[in-house]
Amino acid sequence: LEDLQAGTGSATIDGVPAPVSIPTARWMAADAQIIPCVLGGNSDILDWGRAKRLFTPAQKLALTERDGGCANGGAPPGMTVVHHLRWWHRDTGPTDLNNGILLCTTCHHRIHDDGWDIHIDGTGTNATVWFIPPPWLDPTQTPRPGGRHRFDLTA
Repeated sequence: LEDLQAGTGSATIDGVPAPVSIPTARWMAADAQIIPCVLGGNSDILDWGRAKRLFTPAQKLALTERDGGCANGGAPPGMTVVHHLRWWHRDTGPTDLNNGILLCTTCHHRIHDDGWDIHIDGTGTNATVWFIPPPWLDPTQTPRPGGRHRFDLTA
């Protein structure tokens, strides 16, 4: 456990003669839900504030865990970009995880051009994404679920 947490040494797998690297052991432990998801062994920065305009690959990976792809349309992660919830220019929004969401190009343009709003309740992979339509589309502006939670079944 100490090696796993410190990122030193190697790990072994029953039935496999060669040792595996600590990043591989972390990935396998996270996949088996033994430990929380690890986003990188290099201590990648996930909150950049205003120091960077574009989200980094490490940030996109973290957002993929929450959104699963386009948080509105469902496109796979490889077909998405990260949108600033508080826009970079208009709102001086930071390039931080809590200010990002994965959107495909179509949904990204819809947000910018049509006046949709996005709210996120909670943090991390359990956060719930809500898309609020503009008043001209829905006068009551009823929030619509997004992200992975739009697929949750109700009891």
